[in-house]
Amino acid sequence: MIETEWQNDHFLKLLDDDSPEIQKIIRSTLLSNSLEIILNGFVHRLQLEEYYFGLLQKHLKEIHFELVKQAFEEFLRSQLEDVDLEKAMMLLAYWNNPDVKVPEVIARLDQMSEEIGKNFPESGHPLSFIDHINFYLFNKYGFQGNSGDYYNPDNSFIDKVLENCQGIPITLSALYMLIARRLGLPVHGIPMPAHFIVKYETDNDEIFFDPFFAGKIYSREECLNYLDQTKIEDKDRILEGCSNYEMILRMMRNIHLVYSSYKEDPQKTAEIEILMGLLEGHFK
Repeated sequence: MIETEWQNDHFLKLLDDDSPEIQKIIRSTLLSNSLEIILNGFVHRLQLEEYYFGLLQKHLKEIHFELVKQAFEEFLRSQLEDVDLEKAMMLLAYWNNPDVKVPEVIARLDQMSEEIGKNFPESGHPLSFIDHINFYLFNKYGFQGNSGDYYNPDNSFIDKVLENCQGIPITLSALYMLIARRLGLPVHGIPMPAHFIVKYETDNDEIFFDPFFAGKIYSREECLNYLDQTKIEDKDRILEGCSNYEMILRMMRNIHLVYSSYKEDPQKTAEIEILMGLLEGHFK
């Protein structure tokens, strides 16, 4: 177990050793446990002395992208027909911000879902379910579309969306989906051109709604009319919804656009291209 390895005094004493061979051992140990480090937050759970905590953080930041890449590769090896939307978003959040505490982000989603679920309607029309979640997300918690600073990188990462209560269509839709799925609701992402919405769907009901605009409801006809203004040929296919893989890939493309064209950052642009390549290559 990684926790046992890190609590071992011998390993901790290696952290301030500058020997190239020792540095290799440290790097190898960290990289081999990359997915656990990121998703389970072992660094913060170990309760290390401040001196060793600082050394460990220093080592992790020095190999930050290698750690993320290794974790992403390990994550993909366990993903068969689709990807775990939540875990993929957590990996992207950590890539963007090595100080993020992923378990705390997950705990926030759990806490919100628990609060929303306490007074959840036991029966009724699906609109009552959607209205209930809408009230909490957009009225009580105050989530909204960040139309005033649309290309701010923070809009693309779940930890920042939760912190700022703002996002772009796809991240607010993803947030809605992560909450709704915890509550057992059948929701799917709908990849509209230049926009993204969510659909509630059962054998008897189909409701389209827009988390970027506080859960605004659309009819199928309205969605088709929107698609008529584009060059999309298979409109019904779009309205069926997309996979988690397609959703994560679209998030990555948005991030690439932000860092390549709006908040120019060559390093992040190159790194997200590598991660996109891993994702696309896995599902070829």
